Amino acid sequence: MTLECWEAELRQALSSLHNPEFVPSPHLRAVTGCEDSVDDDRVRNAILEALDSLKPGPDTPPSARARRIYDVLSFRYLQALTQEATAERLSITARHLRREQREAVLVLAKRLLERHEQAISRFHETTPSPGVPPIDLPAWRDQVRQELAALRRSAPDSVTDVGEAIRGAIALEKPRLARLGVAVEVADTSEQPIAAIHLSVLRQVLMNAIGQLAGHAAGGSVRIEMGWSGDQVLIALTGRPVLADVVVDTCLINEVLSVQDGALQLVTDGDSLCFRVLLPSADEVTVLVVDDNEDLVHFYRRYTAGSRYRIVHVPFGKDALAAVEAHAPGMIVLDVMLPDVDGWELLGRLHENPVTRAVPIIVCSVIREAELALELGAMLYLPKPVRRGELLAALDQAAAAHAALMPD
Repeated sequence: MTLECWEAELRQALSSLHNPEFVPSPHLRAVTGCEDSVDDDRVRNAILEALDSLKPGPDTPPSARARRIYDVLSFRYLQALTQEATAERLSITARHLRREQREAVLVLAKRLLERHEQAISRFHETTPSPGVPPIDLPAWRDQVRQELAALRRSAPDSVTDVGEAIRGAIALEKPRLARLGVAVEVADTSEQPIAAIHLSVLRQVLMNAIGQLAGHAAGGSVRIEMGWSGDQVLIALTGRPVLADVVVDTCLINEVLSVQDGALQLVTDGDSLCFRVLLPSADEVTVLVVDDNEDLVHFYRRYTAGSRYRIVHVPFGKDALAAVEAHAPGMIVLDVMLPDVDGWELLGRLHENPVTRAVPIIVCSVIREAELALELGAMLYLPKPVRRGELLAALDQAAAAHAALMPD
């Protein structure tokens, strides 16, 4: 069963938690470890225990994501509140709640699957194959998580061109593909998705999937497609011909994607097996720079290379409004010493104009007037010269503020 189907089945079970006639499906019994039981309450209790394990500690701030996920599940399924009542409790719209509810159920679905995998791992650890040393899976998972956490700390805002990651993975897998006689085809597409994941991490996920498909489809082919599934980036890797009863090892991919807010779906169709890799999208954000210093703009472009930020530049203040209308930037980086207009007056006009009022403005100048910049409507002030980390941090803050103002 795919993760999507499992989530839908769990959502149906959650809606029936308070129904005395609730009859769990065989798959639900298996995942909760109750397949040998005729007591339906054991299945219900297993779901409630997994839900309770998501309850954040008392020191968790109300705005934390973990707190919101638990509150949504608690209000909707433990207290059986309606969507309207839950949305009112959380001070969000009903539409926003439906999105939050889907995410919360998915988190609970993953938690139940993790417990199921841990139970299977414990069984295999106690019954190793002859001559094969047992693998300490919990220790291995901890090591993977530590390495991923270290990578995210060193490169917290990494984004990746999915097409580039696919090309790199194919190049590295080329010897294996040649040995197995497997042809690789990358589907033509005009879409160039950018994913919020480190390049080396995504490449490793793709290499793992390509390698397994090549092994099961020796003499056949692997087709790779990229695009979108809702607001997520989708990479579909399909091997053919593959026997229906093959066993694939998804431990590494699932572990990596769980840390990266992604997911893996396995889909079989006739003689084909498809790895559907879902990743969070790193939406491109246009940054309008109003500054007559061409050298500085060159540095801005270098600083943002490989990120989700795209620089659009105008050297004159008189062109700022037209550039906003043409490019719909997510933010504006404004110098106040411009050759044609007074930058302070331009800042005030941009802040008062209905078209640009909601666009965050970062004043970046040698004039040390941070308080004045904020009073005239700027969201942030950066003194020149600005370092790369300072610029990216300011852009991230402005992007988050702009996203918060956008309608659901």
